Amino acid sequence: MPTRRSRPEVPSRTGMWTAMRPYARQVAGLLTVGSLCGVLMNTAVVLPPILLGRAVDTVLAHDQGQADDDAVTRAVLLLVAGTLATELPRIGKRYWLGVARNRIQANVRADAFAGVLAWPAERLHRTPVGEVMARIVGDVAVLGRGVGEVIVETWDTLLFSLALAVAMLLYDPTLGLLALAPVPVALALAQAVGARVADRTLRARQASAAVTSFAQEGLTGLRVLKASGRGAAHAARLRRLADTQADAELAAARLQAGLAPVYTVLVTAGVLAIVWLGGHRVVSGALSIGDLVALLALFGRFTGRAFRIPQMANRVQAAAAAYGRLAPLLAMPPALEPEPPRAGWRADRIAGLPDGPERPLVLPARPAAPTAVWLRDVTFTYPGAGEPALRRVTLDVPPGAVLAVTGPVGSGKSALARLVAGLYQPDSGEVRVDGADPHRWQSGDRAVLGYLPQGHPVFSGTVAENVLLCNRSQGQADDDRLRTAVTVAALDRDVALMPEGLHTAVGELGVQVSGGQRQRIALARGLAAPAVPPRLLVLDDPFSGLDVETEARVVAALCDAVGRGAAPERRATVLLFSTRLASFPRADRIAVLDHGGIIETGDHAELLAAGGVYARIFRAQRDLARRPQEPGLPTATGPAVPGAAR
Repeated sequence: MPTRRSRPEVPSRTGMWTAMRPYARQVAGLLTVGSLCGVLMNTAVVLPPILLGRAVDTVLAHDQGQADDDAVTRAVLLLVAGTLATELPRIGKRYWLGVARNRIQANVRADAFAGVLAWPAERLHRTPVGEVMARIVGDVAVLGRGVGEVIVETWDTLLFSLALAVAMLLYDPTLGLLALAPVPVALALAQAVGARVADRTLRARQASAAVTSFAQEGLTGLRVLKASGRGAAHAARLRRLADTQADAELAAARLQAGLAPVYTVLVTAGVLAIVWLGGHRVVSGALSIGDLVALLALFGRFTGRAFRIPQMANRVQAAAAAYGRLAPLLAMPPALEPEPPRAGWRADRIAGLPDGPERPLVLPARPAAPTAVWLRDVTFTYPGAGEPALRRVTLDVPPGAVLAVTGPVGSGKSALARLVAGLYQPDSGEVRVDGADPHRWQSGDRAVLGYLPQGHPVFSGTVAENVLLCNRSQGQADDDRLRTAVTVAALDRDVALMPEGLHTAVGELGVQVSGGQRQRIALARGLAAPAVPPRLLVLDDPFSGLDVETEARVVAALCDAVGRGAAPERRATVLLFSTRLASFPRADRIAVLDHGGIIETGDHAELLAAGGVYARIFRAQRDLARRPQEPGLPTATGPAVPGAAR
């Protein structure tokens, strides 16, 4: 028999509201004004029904000659004034509380994204991008609806209903109690089904995350799916996931939609008592017609909102389920002290973001000198992997040196690069950059690092935005940094042929430029680190997409910019990881990796003389480069074509 699935754990509503307090403080001004308007509106909400009843009695009295025209006019004007006293504050309440709700939602989404940016690489390694997207987008929306229910419905439903209920009891306690008797039943039902509402909401959010994750992966690899003829199979699996999501979403929607009419029937059932007993009291003279009209109007307005009280409880329960998925993502909300004046009153403020032009990054107070890098007995295993990627690696790289690392595929080159860049922490051993653990670096510390990851990712946007990552806060210094990085990366000739130069858009994931251009844009980004020049360059496979001529230009420019030929204050320590060895003779030291361990070290001449693995690979690549190319066959690495999309 199939086993029963355990119910996912959902945080308590008390815990959720405790965590949401900082977000309420961020919009304290908006909440204060909106709440005052809500109090005014929902206190005055009893006036129109009461004044309507008095107007009816006044008109009946006028018909019987017991009131003059002025009395009727005063009754009508009072009715209009009572209506305005309700509706004018309603406008302010809806605006201010609506803006506060949207700002809270935006602040939560910003903190969720900031939290993901602060994740260690080990956690990113285990979490699909689509799952993160679903939480930041979908779960924040569900949480926002729950928060909005509390912010708005506290006044629109709770105070509104309370004011109407008190007015009904003052008119006639017996009728009022009988009319309101079914309301506690509706609230008890909402509490009873709350766990099921939260459970179905959580399963719907999980199904949505699965669809988002799978769709994101398919869109990223769309060209591969199309070229391999696997698009239909991928679409079929996506359809099955979408069907699962639809079933989960419908199950949640059916439950809430089915509860709505039940709540409505319960809270409106009291009208029978008002019509039946109220009619008898009018006949007996214990109640006037105007009083009965007022009671019916009060109850009509009450039933128009009271059914939302149990619905609000269910949406808060759904919000608690969404918050349970969001909580692991959220960064600590930013402190209020650095916020600009009256930030809590502004409609367009996102807490923690710069107010005005972006402030320049504050760099650590360190001398402009290259770094020293060393590793001691380092072993590292990727999360979920069965075998270590690195085994007991020990290396010393003095300041300003160029270390070139090679080895076969899977030898551990990228793992070593990521450890030095501080993206992962070793299982054992130590990694130090100038005596500090790079895994514990903050943003200011990372400003000294220029990093080119394997795969050479680029972002949607222009060439300039990709190189500087939109951090243009230092005017001319940024322009100089941009031009220098583009020149060293041998991208200047390509940029000159692009339609809009540095402001040419590269398209989604760089689809509008060639593979070699993408690689050099990513290299320029590493060279344009906020600390100019960077004190440490970690370049993982920087030349795989370049032809020999372009590679030679990049290597020569790199040596002139940060190598031995540069001024002492502009030199950097360079760690170059590559399977192409044409540039290795320029390195101060070379390390050869295999199966996660170092099998050879020395300079170029020493390793050639030793006749080991490095010598065999270098001579094989040199002989291949010298071999004449047969006509009609493509070269191994063709030249990049400026402006071409491949």
